[in-house]
Amino acid sequence: MKTSMTLIEGLQKLVEDSDKYIDQLLVGKLIKLEIKLTDTNERVTLAVGKELTVEVGSHEPDLELTMNSETLQKILDGEADFGALIGRSKLSDNRPINIIIRKLENKTDAIRVLYSLMTLFFTPGKLKAKKLKKQMAGEAHGAHPIPIVYWNGVRYAWYFIKEGETLNEAGEVDPYPQVFVILNGEGIAQIGDQDIDLSPEMAVYIPINTIHRVVAKQDLTLMWLAWATPLI
Repeated sequence: MKTSMTLIEGLQKLVEDSDKYIDQLLVGKLIKLEIKLTDTNERVTLAVGKELTVEVGSHEPDLELTMNSETLQKILDGEADFGALIGRSKLSDNRPINIIIRKLENKTDAIRVLYSLMTLFFTPGKLKAKKLKKQMAGEAHGAHPIPIVYWNGVRYAWYFIKEGETLNEAGEVDPYPQVFVILNGEGIAQIGDQDIDLSPEMAVYIPINTIHRVVAKQDLTLMWLAWATPLI
């Protein structure tokens, strides 16, 4: 039977679990993230700098994350994915884990640290492994992603798109290169004014500053990769 942890116990366990990855997480400049549980009002500050530490309470954080204790426990038990729960189409979207920027002057560094924590720290276990399945996916851009790597200009995620859904239905354009790698299912990629029929074992490259959508004709899974991306 799994034992529920307090917020401080859970974060201390994640710090211990990050030992093999610590050199990837430490950034030098001190950034403080406060994690608050909305149902118990527990607050813990995670400090990321030359070392990784946790301290009970609020200590002038650069960024605040809010969630409830059930969400925290599911993450600690490997039953929910932190990145999937925090992922959103835009920063103002309401999600199971919400973000509040406390120090605007440190926003860029705080988001950089949040991406690294999302990629590694908040995945439990001494060796980090993610389950890529629709039950673990979040909601963003009209589909259901699980972020895998957000790091140094690279964004890499697994997407599940239900039959009839459209990834990027809003038709956003991005000033960086991207590629869709189709794993399962069938659909249509709308790239600019052209359509491409999608099936497994295909890679579709997206030109910079071009409207792009994926319409699922049946349940579809793909890997999305972007590079040379801005931090925010």
